Amino acid sequence: MLDAAIVGLGRWGEALVNSVHGKSNKIRFVRAVTRTPAKAKDFAAKIGIPVDADYDAALKDPKIRAIVLATPHTQHADQIIAAAKAGKHVFVEKPFTLTRASAEQAIAACEKAKVAIAVGLNRRFLPPLLELKRMASAGELGPLLHVEGIFAVNMGGPADAWRNSRAESPAGGMTSLGIHALDLMIGIAGPITEVTALTQQRAITSWDIDDTTVMLFRHKSGATGYLCCLAQGGRLIMLRAFGQKGWAEMHGESQLVRCMAQATGMGGEEKKTDYPAFDSLNAELEAFAAAVEGGPAYPITPAEIVNGVAVLEAIERSSREKRTITIP
Repeated sequence: MLDAAIVGLGRWGEALVNSVHGKSNKIRFVRAVTRTPAKAKDFAAKIGIPVDADYDAALKDPKIRAIVLATPHTQHADQIIAAAKAGKHVFVEKPFTLTRASAEQAIAACEKAKVAIAVGLNRRFLPPLLELKRMASAGELGPLLHVEGIFAVNMGGPADAWRNSRAESPAGGMTSLGIHALDLMIGIAGPITEVTALTQQRAITSWDIDDTTVMLFRHKSGATGYLCCLAQGGRLIMLRAFGQKGWAEMHGESQLVRCMAQATGMGGEEKKTDYPAFDSLNAELEAFAAAVEGGPAYPITPAEIVNGVAVLEAIERSSREKRTITIP
């Protein structure tokens, strides 16, 4: 059993704890750290763990083997490096960091300390996505030509919530929402080398953050990509991969749609497969625990983490400078 401390007990920190509390024999939370312990005392008492605001004390606690970060994005790099220096394994909520340089520094600190590092991109674990990835990897779709995604959700919260600021979300809804679809595109089609983006604020008026972001990508493999992220409007999560032999789409979080090309003409029958409800938060935390204990490596590699952060950084820069950004 991996004993971990949760750092950050807002809505998402609580969701992470709840996903494994009493449900996992691989990882458990035994301590909590948050900026305002008074707000979290009832939740911590219900779980049965102590809570305070002292991150350094958690790092010095010999019972703690792993740190799970659900903190503001701008704090991640320093917190990861501090945890690595303390010999703690690290799981950090997306986005990993906000710049490629800081992501590389944080990963280097973990590699030097020989501790496991993982990022919380839970949709990598969804059954329809795993099947889509298997189909692509097995060549069932043929050579990949194009990948496209949409991540739309009605983003909310008070104006003073830390996520609802340009400092914490420089690419608008992409930073905390669309990053999921971006990671899936990297997981399916490989690293992205070119980014052209447009991001703007059209609907959100209660805080200063972009709500509409549209991107074109080129993958190292040669495949092209398109991604749209909307922080206002109805919920839609979709990822579709097109190959020479057909296409497959993860629609929502529990359905896979596929359509294989016919020899000639416009035909091709769509086939849908529905999957039962699945706790992807539990899956990602248990995968992290397994990696710590010497099991399978965490499925999102350090190289993919760095590429995802580099693309996120390039999206904001491309929109601001009105040009295509090349990612080495």
